[in-house]
Amino acid sequence: MADSLYWLGRNVERAETIARILDVNYTRAVDLYSQRVGRSEALWRSVLRCAGFQSKPVVSANGKIASECFGFCAFDEANPTSIVSSIRVARTNALSIRAELTTEVWEVINVLYLYVSAQNLRSVLREGPSKFLRRVRDATQAFAGISDATLTHGDGWNFLQVGRFLERAYMTARIIEAVDVEHEPWHESQRLLEMCCASVPFAQSSHSAPEGRDAVAFVVLSQDFPRSLRFCTREVDASMHRISQSPEGTFSNDAERRLGRMRALFDFTAIDEMLALGVPSFAGRLAREYEALAGEVQSAYFPQLPVTA
Repeated sequence: MADSLYWLGRNVERAETIARILDVNYTRAVDLYSQRVGRSEALWRSVLRCAGFQSKPVVSANGKIASECFGFCAFDEANPTSIVSSIRVARTNALSIRAELTTEVWEVINVLYLYVSAQNLRSVLREGPSKFLRRVRDATQAFAGISDATLTHGDGWNFLQVGRFLERAYMTARIIEAVDVEHEPWHESQRLLEMCCASVPFAQSSHSAPEGRDAVAFVVLSQDFPRSLRFCTREVDASMHRISQSPEGTFSNDAERRLGRMRALFDFTAIDEMLALGVPSFAGRLAREYEALAGEVQSAYFPQLPVTA
């Protein structure tokens, strides 16, 4: 049950993040880069990197790179991180523990699964991708709120929290790595903030003429913004300690030890020191840290035991 809740949280969070990334960038591709093929390719290459892919997008003869990348990230069932794949896996995990979920939690994930399964690339592009993507975002955000409001906040809920905030932190690190805020104009930093749902919170916290590194600093180090790396890491650490019942500031497994080191990095390191080797290098290192953390959570609580005779 804990394994299913952990992966349920991760896959719902991934679907929500991919939907937001696509919504922001599809609009920008149409508005800003529609007549500039090279810029459009660079934009969609960064989208694929945000989603976890390093390969260049394949441009067809008719040059419809936006629709091709959108289809790959949203509807390609062979792509394990597409919206359709993530929601299907999330629903499968929810179905396996149906008796442990409240009716409200099951309904929101099942209705989302049925809605997404009934869509296809052609119909979504015809109506406009924003309508589809916003419905996915609304449903996944509703899932987070409903699960917090209706599930008992015991070990199962804590595993759901670990999956949710670990995936959120990992995807945020991927976004920071993919967006060139150091050499591009301010609109690239604005794109970073929009993909992290941080435009308004950043504007409310900024009191001077902002620069690209200010946007990165906010997304990385904000104590109160619920999508910052610092906030997400703190939430994962708190949930892990509630599960193991080990005192805060100590560790009972490798995952908690890594979380302690990561929290110390965010709490006691200046942003200029973090970014000394460049934003992509720093964000890439953090993404690998979250990947290693996920492996240690898996080893601590969901080990793959060998089958014996």
